[in-house]
Amino acid sequence: MRGVLLVGSIGLALHLVLPQIPGIERSLRLVAGTSHLLVAAAFLAELASELCYAELLGRSVETTNHRSLGRWFMFRLTVTGYGAAHVLPGGGAAAATVTYGALRRKGFDPEKVGLALASVSILVYGALGVLFSGSLIYMLIVRDLGSAGTVAVFSFLALTVGLALGAYAAYRRPTLAKNVAERGARLVGRVLGGGMLRRRGEAWSVRLASRLGEELREARRQLDRRSAQTPKLAALALGYWAFDALCLILMFAALDVAADPLVLLVAYGIATSLAAIPLTPGGIGVFETTMLATLALLGVGPEAAIPVLGYRLFNFWLPIPLAAVFYPTLRHAGQDQSLGEG
Repeated sequence: MRGVLLVGSIGLALHLVLPQIPGIERSLRLVAGTSHLLVAAAFLAELASELCYAELLGRSVETTNHRSLGRWFMFRLTVTGYGAAHVLPGGGAAAATVTYGALRRKGFDPEKVGLALASVSILVYGALGVLFSGSLIYMLIVRDLGSAGTVAVFSFLALTVGLALGAYAAYRRPTLAKNVAERGARLVGRVLGGGMLRRRGEAWSVRLASRLGEELREARRQLDRRSAQTPKLAALALGYWAFDALCLILMFAALDVAADPLVLLVAYGIATSLAAIPLTPGGIGVFETTMLATLALLGVGPEAAIPVLGYRLFNFWLPIPLAAVFYPTLRHAGQDQSLGEG
């Protein structure tokens, strides 16, 4: 309930305050001139994004468990997880918990379910990392950001490269990754002070490096077993983000707000990546603020607030009531289950 109230209050504030940026009169003109055909196309693009994720999840589960539950079940499960991530703390972790519980009730092996979810996360967030890195490189090469903006973009790019190298080290050299993580946590603990904090940080860092390496290695083994499907799975992961970005671009076109699609894609990559950090449920507030700030740096006017909020109606708000409808249908063990040997 606290999560629902938090999301509702932030969402209400955003939808009341942000339209005031271009002015009430301008906002009303934009809404009045909306192309209903393009709005419908934006909805279909968001639907295609969810279908890509559902197909990716279904194929990953089938690969690890040699059983399938059908596309309709996976679509309901995807939307339910997406809605849960928007109202529960933890974001993607909340969605993974809902997905894990639903698949366990269907009789799937818990370890294999965890491996399937790890494979999906690696593919999806790996694709997002590529989009984020490309967006940062575009900002550095094409745009004059000033000294402060350049330092900020360089810092984010260095952090992204560091995380990628850390993940690779955890995959290839687990002992080295554990030692580096432990030493890093120890250094941070000394700076912040507190023996208990330092010990907890060291233990958490070692567990994280160990778990990440295990999941990456097991995901690689699972993908190698079905190497012919790997390009299709990667395409589905990219399609998940591509269709979601297309929804945003179509909302700008529907409201006749001038913005280069490449600029929108760059801003989308940065805002979506930062919103993936579980600071607020579903990145609410973080996405909108980052998106508008990035668009302002890239030369898009304040009227961008209206199509951004329109996009969030499909991307953020629509899955919440649908999740409330779909969730009870996932709790009936044995329903929608079709078995097949892989």
